[in-house]
Amino acid sequence: MSSIKPLFILLATAALMSLAACNTVQGVKQDAHVVKDKAVEVKDVVVDKAIEVKDKAVEGGKAVGQSVGSGLEKAGDAVKGATN
Repeated sequence: MSSIKPLFILLATAALMSLAACNTVQGVKQDAHVVKDKAVEVKDVVVDKAIEVKDKAVEGGKAVGQSVGSGLEKAGDAVKGATN
């Protein structure tokens, strides 16, 4: 009977370790899903911010183009006025 007790303890310990490892693997999988979901959220925020910045750059470019156009128009009027 005494030789069966250590074997039983060994089997019980192995079963508990197996359950713990299974729980750890499941936890890692859940953590991986959480990290993936957070990465998708961050990517969406970054993409939205990049679109915002691009739109502002386009607006700024248009404003610069209009300013240059107005400046050229005024310069043309000044040249006309000087030559008349």
